Amino acid sequence: MSKKFDITNIAKLASISLSDDEKEKLSNDLSVIIEHVQALSDLELDTNIEDVYIHPLEKVLALDDDTEKPSLTHDEAMSNAPKVSDGKFIVPPSLE
Repeated sequence: MSKKFDITNIAKLASISLSDDEKEKLSNDLSVIIEHVQALSDLELDTNIEDVYIHPLEKVLALDDDTEKPSLTHDEAMSNAPKVSDGKFIVPPSLE
């Protein structure tokens, strides 16, 4: 796989302007990403294994079954809110 990229064209497609230093760094970063993807593609995994989970600390993840459990009623949930109006939570605006 080629490690050379037309950074100028990539920057144009992304509608960004890059200095020569930024182009060099981006080219190196993209090369590293491609190397990692290639390394993952080269892994030979046994496809007959069911429920394969990969964890960075080599831990087996215990997954619970999806089951329906009792939850708060609407009134119980509203009773915990600092402000309520017409059965809805009142929160401060995120944009002014």
